[in-house]
Amino acid sequence: MKTKLTITLLLIFIVKFCFAQRNFIKGKLITANKDTLSGYIDYKEWIKSPLEIFFKREMSQPSFVYSSTELSGFIIDFNQETYTSLSFDIEKLSRNGSKIFFPSLGAYFNRTKRLTQKNAFVRVLATGKATLYHFVDKDSEEHFLIKQGNMIEPLVYHIIETGNQTAKIKQYEVQLSEILADACKKLPIQGTAYYTKDMKKLVDNYNDCFKIILRPEIAQNSRGKWEYGVAVGVGYSSIKHIISTSVPPNYVYVQGNGNITPAGGVFLNYVFARGRGKFAIQNEIHTYALKSTATDVENRFRYDIRYLGIQNLFRYTFYIGKPSIYLLGGISNAFIVNDRSVVENIDGGQSELVSAFDRKSEQGLIAGLGVRNKRLMLEGRACFGNGFSADILSVAPTNRYELLAKWNFGQVPQ
Repeated sequence: MKTKLTITLLLIFIVKFCFAQRNFIKGKLITANKDTLSGYIDYKEWIKSPLEIFFKREMSQPSFVYSSTELSGFIIDFNQETYTSLSFDIEKLSRNGSKIFFPSLGAYFNRTKRLTQKNAFVRVLATGKATLYHFVDKDSEEHFLIKQGNMIEPLVYHIIETGNQTAKIKQYEVQLSEILADACKKLPIQGTAYYTKDMKKLVDNYNDCFKIILRPEIAQNSRGKWEYGVAVGVGYSSIKHIISTSVPPNYVYVQGNGNITPAGGVFLNYVFARGRGKFAIQNEIHTYALKSTATDVENRFRYDIRYLGIQNLFRYTFYIGKPSIYLLGGISNAFIVNDRSVVENIDGGQSELVSAFDRKSEQGLIAGLGVRNKRLMLEGRACFGNGFSADILSVAPTNRYELLAKWNFGQVPQ
């Protein structure tokens, strides 16, 4: 019980620690008068478009907050990620979850448009004869805006419900066909998805026609990254021994005690480029031990089992500062590689090995929370498994908790 409380408190501390961190790195402010100031910006690797930023001229000085109405924009030095202050109107029709209902497509096209004014720092994806901006609202929905000359136009993409059908209104394809009509080559506008990488590539191809050489690089890599390394740590597990009886009650539940055991392994992760690296698949070869003693009216079961298995997890990272915080979820499939368990008669009779012939594997669900700082990752996990069968008349499901430290020898986030 104390161990579970300690793990819970540690996870709470990790969350609060991450939210409290600031990450000042070199950058430049562009003032309302188009002057440039060098200093340090609190870089939060924004998923949603920021409304304000923190800036200081020197690391030893206090920081000041600037809203999008006070600046023209800012630039992060190490990756040239560029944001500009922009005021614009968009029509808010949800693409996620429940869609807006229209009785027909005609009703949609004849609707009264309700525009919402926005003022925020929007990310500059491409520059040239046409400039492409990327805006993400507080509801995490993406919006793209394109500027040519002095005209800024939101690119419209709506998903609506009409009766029992879902309609995807890709008005942005029509808009882009008109705006980019003077391209030197045929552009794949009809096949361009409403995603950052695809929209940037399209506008870059258009700007190449006019020999625009200098443009800011997108901070997101076009290809994913591989991580690989080792993990070491400890686990805490307990067993609920369920014994079938021939007389009522038909099942007897015996709770075993818990023990702390070593855990570890190796991992190979793939981090997707889309979403600025926040999505990843974790693949692990993992080993852990299970030790516990459970006693019923006749026998004392002493479990001492070592497992080796494969774990497949999905990782989602929140870029709220450094170190960054992430959530884990997935499945585990492990096999017994060493079993030194014994069963003893309460009256002092001879001990014998617990036969696991009914099931020699354990499957389970995993949920966890982690933090990372460059190559180092710290994770707290809970695994809820079906355990094993000590004999044909009993099963022993397990709950396992782990704390792991992992070191990545592969690529690291920028």
